[in-house]
Amino acid sequence: MTITFIAHSTPEPAFYGALAAILAELRALPLCHLPVSFDNKRYINSRQYISPLGLQITSGLLWLERLTGRGAGAELELESLINRAVKEDIVVPLNQPLSSPCYQSLLKTVLENGIEIESLQVVKNQDRYQLEDCESGKVRSNGWTRDRFGRWVLGAVTQPVMRAGKHLRIGLLGDFNEHRDSYPAMLAALGDAADALALNIEIIYITPNLVGSQLDSTLLDLDGLILPGLAAHGSEHANASNSCQLSVAKWALENQTPVLGINSGMHMMVAALGQKTLGDDAIAMPGPSTLSALQSSLPLENDPVRLGNHKVVFQSGSKMAQMMGREAPLRYNQRWRLSPQLLDKLSSAGLEVTGTDETGLSAESIELKDHPFFVGVQANPELQSRRERPHPLLMAFLQQVRQSNRVRDVSHDALTKSVRLKHPCFLMG
Repeated sequence: MTITFIAHSTPEPAFYGALAAILAELRALPLCHLPVSFDNKRYINSRQYISPLGLQITSGLLWLERLTGRGAGAELELESLINRAVKEDIVVPLNQPLSSPCYQSLLKTVLENGIEIESLQVVKNQDRYQLEDCESGKVRSNGWTRDRFGRWVLGAVTQPVMRAGKHLRIGLLGDFNEHRDSYPAMLAALGDAADALALNIEIIYITPNLVGSQLDSTLLDLDGLILPGLAAHGSEHANASNSCQLSVAKWALENQTPVLGINSGMHMMVAALGQKTLGDDAIAMPGPSTLSALQSSLPLENDPVRLGNHKVVFQSGSKMAQMMGREAPLRYNQRWRLSPQLLDKLSSAGLEVTGTDETGLSAESIELKDHPFFVGVQANPELQSRRERPHPLLMAFLQQVRQSNRVRDVSHDALTKSVRLKHPCFLMG
């Protein structure tokens, strides 16, 4: 049996396992992976890929599921890896060269067990990534590259999507590097939905350092907003992100801008509506110092984390039911739940719980009446998107963004054509 090691020496978690997944799919071989580490301060979302079975592992292993439909398995220790390789050929990604000192004992153990080794490395040639044999230097694959949504494509083989209409500007919380190099799922999922609808979309990154008039001027020209709810709760980065998401959610409320909240992004949307309805001082963000105030979200009881695919039941007649059907599995990375007390208080303001778990007790999705698209989900639908099968929630969001943009254009056109100045001299200057 043979282990094909594919080394991609790069600090970006989004690259880990990508070319290995491509080769594994081409050769119809399983991909196995060892524990790896990345700079978690620089890439705070480096381990935010959640497999269907609920494994939380390096974000770049998303590409295996997108290419093959199979979720990445658990990280294997050396003994388990050897036991697997004795039975069948496997592909194993590395984030350092196999010649690195940290892999010397691994290499020795593999050879001692009579397992052959094929060692490949990822090399970059201009904007293309290729697999090169470490011994012969021979290129072993065609050149792969990433499109503007971070998805892997095979150069000229990829057929362009014929897009129509004006560009729609989508505001996405987080910076470019975070979404492309640390957690690539959301950007790729937006590309899937835009391709399916043949839409021209431009992603505008809204970083947490944008505040006040800078944030307002950025939001002014956007057609839709996504609050992805990234970053571990309690970190300095997460606190700044939550504050920014809260401000953006308030903007979406006041300006009737389509907005989709994911995971903690949904919580910020509920908090924004709560502050608008009950007053800023009435709603507090989660945390031990704010227990005396009405909180927007509470930690999960008993089970601190809910991961993987779980069935959600949607309310008949809701937007979510129209998009997803009566029930559907959604992918979870959940640590907090919405406060039932706050949800009760906001029902009079038009907030509806439109999705629950099978018990009917846990709020899994929310919608706001009399708003074009104010929808939040506890799950992470971007992890279930594929190029050939975009997630229905993201497609519905982009469709509403397009519709709202058309309505706004018509309204503006009607307004400018209906106003006539009585005094022509006012036209000067």
